[in-house]
Order: sequence, then C-alpha cells, then structure tokens
Amino acid sequence: MTTLLTSKVQYSETELFTILNEIKSGQKTWSEENKKAIVDAMITHIGSPTSDVRELVYRSFCESIIENQLDHAVLKELMDYSLDNLLHKGIGENGTDTVFTRAFTTLLIDVIIYKDNEKDFLPTETVTRAKDAIVRYIDLEQDLRGYVPVKGWAHSVAHVADTCGELLKSEMVDQKDYFKIIEPLLKKYCNAQTVFVHGEDDRVIKPVLTMLNKEVGIAELEAFVSEIPDNLKAQKEKLAPEVYWYVMANCKSLLKSLYLGVSGDEKYVSLAETVKKSLSAF
Repeated sequence: MTTLLTSKVQYSETELFTILNEIKSGQKTWSEENKKAIVDAMITHIGSPTSDVRELVYRSFCESIIENQLDHAVLKELMDYSLDNLLHKGIGENGTDTVFTRAFTTLLIDVIIYKDNEKDFLPTETVTRAKDAIVRYIDLEQDLRGYVPVKGWAHSVAHVADTCGELLKSEMVDQKDYFKIIEPLLKKYCNAQTVFVHGEDDRVIKPVLTMLNKEVGIAELEAFVSEIPDNLKAQKEKLAPEVYWYVMANCKSLLKSLYLGVSGDEKYVSLAETVKKSLSAF
C-alpha cells in the first residue's frame, strides 16, 4: 500500500458508507476492494458530521487495526497524518463541525497506540510526538460538547481521556511524564465553562487510576486535588455566577468519581483523605 492521500479520494462519503457496511456484513472483504482507496476515504471522512458515517469509519478502523488487516507501515502513516493534519484541525473553534474530526482522530490515535503496545512497531519518537500532541490538544480544545443534537457524539474530553489511558500503558512513555499527561485533563474538568453530563468523569478517572496503579504521580495528584478549593474561590471572583456553578459542579463530580476510585485501597489512604477534605470545602 502506498502513501496516504497521494491521489484524489476515490469514494464519496455515501459510497464509503456502503462499502464499509458490505465489509462489516461479510458481503465483501478488504482483499476484494482497493484497500488504499478505502483507507484514504476513511481518513478523509473520519470527522463526518453524519453520525452513522463517523461511527462506522471509527469502528472499521478499530476492526481493521486490531485484526491486522492494515500493516504496520500504514499505521505509522495514519499516525503521522493524524498528528500533522487532523488532531488540531479547527482547534480553538467552538460549536462547529471540526470538533468531530479532532475528537475521532484522538480515538484513531488511541487504537494505533493500543496496537503498538501489543506489537511494538512505532518508533519511540513517534510515540513521544503523539504524547506531546495529545497534551497540547487537550490544552487547546475549546469545544467540550458531549452529545450533539442531530449530529451525535463529539465527546472530545471523554475520547481523549481514552487516548491518555493508552499512552500511559506504553513502555515508550517515561513515568515522569505520566502526570503531565493527566494534569491537562484535570484542569479541563476544573475550568470548563459548561457542565459535563455525558459520563465524562468516569472516562477521565480511568487514566488517572491507570497512573495510580503503577504507583506513579500520587503526590502530584494529591497536591492538585488539595488546591481545587482555592482555585475555585479564585475563579468565583472572575466568572459570572451561572458559569461559576458550572465549574463547581464539574469539580465536585470529578472529586466524587476519584474518591470512589481510590477509597478502600490502603495505598491511597492519604489521597482519599485529601479528596474528602476538598469535597467538604464546597
């Protein structure tokens, strides 16, 4: 298979949807089709505003990668193309369709890292570049919508939290960088001027627990948690009352989820007490 998108994309969104459904149902196989043309169309339409197309493209990427239908060279190309062209497409926009491209690109990066954790084919510098790009993306993402009426899931925070969890499992990510990956997620949760109501807190806590289970970042996380009440007070002076209550609701939800995740484990007694103390400050 040659380099991605070196020629005009052969399949329209509608044609791609039909082909992927035929592959999914067993009517066709990858080997019966022009694999390069399909992958080119998939990467082109990864952020389709049509939910059925977007979800099918993502599921097809997952199945083809996990079932070894795309070779490692192609996965490396997909990673590079995602980091260079898709992850920050329209970054800073809010309420536009570009969020679907960014959010679903994080999921593609997630599954490629997952496969690399299994097969070890990505160069260290590629994984490092992915890690740095994901951290930067979290910091810059402004569109925090979960479910978008008519257009379906964007879920940028939840999706990138999954990617963070996979990065924390990579042997090529230094443990000293674990909290650097987690911290922007937590900051997003504690500064978002909208209420997370689509299960984001459960998804954010998963990579946090992955980090803690490796006995890394506990002191940094405890320090972050202990500072939440003071940071919230500082925001109260700057935010409109309604927005302040949004931020408070998010902080409480995050802390409650974290408490449920660490309470009862002897390794995290101090952290659990700090979470409890911060919660009592609200």
